[in-house]
Amino acid sequence: MALATQVQIPVDTANQAMREALAFAARAENPVLISAITDIVAKIESLKFMDALCDDLDRHLKVNKFG
Repeated sequence: MALATQVQIPVDTANQAMREALAFAARAENPVLISAITDIVAKIESLKFMDALCDDLDRHLKVNKFG
């Protein structure tokens, strides 16, 4: 089941906001803060991949009658 639009839109908005924060932080902030923001961006982006992975696993289980 793909991410619902009600979830996807705020996730995309948060991702864009964190990318903008990262761009500004890269110019003036402590490397530890930059690293933390980078981790957040990576985790947000991984949501789509995890959702797709779960969909694929679910389809596989149904096809092979494990689920």
